[in-house]
Amino acid sequence: MASGTVAVRLPDEVLEQLQKRATAENKKVSDLVRELIISGLQQRENAPPAAIEHLDRLEALGQKAVKAALKAQFLANMSASFAVDVARLMTTKTQPSTEEKQEFMAQMDSWAENFADEWMGKRQKP
Repeated sequence: MASGTVAVRLPDEVLEQLQKRATAENKKVSDLVRELIISGLQQRENAPPAAIEHLDRLEALGQKAVKAALKAQFLANMSASFAVDVARLMTTKTQPSTEEKQEFMAQMDSWAENFADEWMGKRQKP
């Protein structure tokens, strides 16, 4: 069988995982990557067409969900930023400084992160 070379850029975390796994299995990273790619392709080829179709739909839905979440985050950030401006204008008739807005936005992000963590924690409990 003829062979070729493919260069792939990977995040440092993934490369570290590959290196650890290759060491544990007493293999070269390139051999491990080759095996994983071939195995992944074979699994997809051997999967029932309905399962592949289902996975493709799930992937598309996941991508839509990520885009919707990013759009919602953008709009929420814009709304919060606008609220800071309005509140300052109403109370002091001045605009907040860039630093004040950044502090407020960081606090809002922290509150949102905590809320999401708590909500996800509640959802994962039986």
